[in-house]
Amino acid sequence: MAVALLLGIAAPAAHAGNAESFIRAKHEQLTTLVAKAKTKADESKLESAFDEVLDYDTLAKESLRDYWDQRSPAERAEFQDILTKLVRAAYRKSLKRIGNYEVEYRGGEKGAAGQIVRTVARNRQNAREEPVSIDYVVRESGGKWQVVDIVTEGSSLVSNYRSQFRRIIKKDGFSELLRRMKNKLEKGDVE
Repeated sequence: MAVALLLGIAAPAAHAGNAESFIRAKHEQLTTLVAKAKTKADESKLESAFDEVLDYDTLAKESLRDYWDQRSPAERAEFQDILTKLVRAAYRKSLKRIGNYEVEYRGGEKGAAGQIVRTVARNRQNAREEPVSIDYVVRESGGKWQVVDIVTEGSSLVSNYRSQFRRIIKKDGFSELLRRMKNKLEKGDVE
């Protein structure tokens, strides 16, 4: 799966390895933190770890895409704050759910949106359960890797958000989108 063409591609192959190493290390760190998060200090460490991994700026801009430039700086900040909290909560819930799963790393390749690190999660307790493919789209900026999208079974987190957000904005407006996002957060109804 890793891209490897002589000369010019030797660097991207190493680049993919770095992206995979980043995902491996952060997955291990986050899984451990989620499992033992009991105190406020643990929760704070977990939040900081999520913030190191996820590029909320890109997630916010890409999930609104065409509507991003139409928003005021205050609206953008409010949207990004709520989205950040929703994504943290959803990622945490996902990590708890896959605690019984073994993650197999299948290398990486360069994609249009960044390096793609391919993984497959298998249930340790139920071998008959279908494995789940989870691809992480990561970019390096300022010497630091961050996840800009998570694609589960071919379904992009950013594309799903964009589709949902566009539908709500077209029908009911941006303020309704914010209201619904806040409501989901308050109810703990995260996916």
